[in-house]
Amino acid sequence: METKKKYSLKKDFSMVALLLIPIAVAINFVGGQLASLLKLPFYLDTIGTILAGMLAGPWVGAVAGALTNVVTGIANPVNFYFIPVNVIVGLVTGFLSRGDMFSKWWKWIISMVIMALASIISAAPIVVLVFGGITGGGTSLLTATLMASGKSIWQSVISVELIFTVIDRIISYVICWLIIKVIPMRTLVKYSCGEFYISKKARAAAEASKAEAESEEDEDK
Repeated sequence: METKKKYSLKKDFSMVALLLIPIAVAINFVGGQLASLLKLPFYLDTIGTILAGMLAGPWVGAVAGALTNVVTGIANPVNFYFIPVNVIVGLVTGFLSRGDMFSKWWKWIISMVIMALASIISAAPIVVLVFGGITGGGTSLLTATLMASGKSIWQSVISVELIFTVIDRIISYVICWLIIKVIPMRTLVKYSCGEFYISKKARAAAEASKAEAESEEDEDK
């Protein structure tokens, strides 16, 4: 009988996970800048957060998300208001990863919907109550157009965000999946959720490698 894997903050925040956080923040920054320069109707600023959550779990993902908005908020204070959104993206992605929800196509669809809904539910109140529906971001023009056509502010914000947040999450996930596919197995096993992205045939060997890595890490301490 397979025993349920136990997680801990100590194992989540391993050395490789700590090194992943600044990389995730940099990926978020580049993605957000690219979307802004190309005037895309989505943001691409949670790719690194999703990657951190997929590999290292919810808490590492949350830290990567929070730090991203703290860093980018220095140049664009609007981002400070959306710290909770990026944190939630990291948490939700991490818990989905722990549940092995990215391994099959039907699980993947469910995960994309959950990730998008979590972002919309957390972001929409901020967009409406703090910014009156217009943040100056990629979807603001579309939101303003809907509002001008007679739609309520809530309908406008949620309608636009629902469409483009789903697209954003799909693009972000595909990019993260491509990154994960080129990470060596010996590195994947060092992340708390890395084993979920290794084929079943290789998992037994991966577990052995991970146990050995953890043993060496304990000895170093």
